[in-house]
Amino acid sequence: METATINFWAVLVSAVAYMALGAIWYSPALFGNAWMKGIGKTKEQITADFSPVSYFVAFATSFLAAYGIARIMLWMGGESIYDGVIVALLAGVCFVLTSLGVTDAFEKRPRSLSFINIFFHIVGFVIAGIIIGAWR
Repeated sequence: METATINFWAVLVSAVAYMALGAIWYSPALFGNAWMKGIGKTKEQITADFSPVSYFVAFATSFLAAYGIARIMLWMGGESIYDGVIVALLAGVCFVLTSLGVTDAFEKRPRSLSFINIFFHIVGFVIAGIIIGAWR
């Protein structure tokens, strides 16, 4: 029987951190230009296609990913940053890398785009794992 509970503050902060990572990761300072090239769009096209719904979906899915990491940590009895990093890496490699890797291969996406997107999520998971592990 579970005696511990999920710290929803840690999950919420993890989701916000995941979103902040996305703002930095996909900025021109890091991978934004390569990402736009990979998806075949210009900055003007991205700006014209802006929808607040995209940010809501991104936050909701970031929250869900952080919740999943917290839930798995609870099930395995994880109580440290190390445990959070291990759970996050395992989830990132087993679920993100495999899922995006398969779809990107069949969609003939540029390898560079796949790397940008896959590693964004893996790093986001690790950040969430660190926050959740530190907050246990």
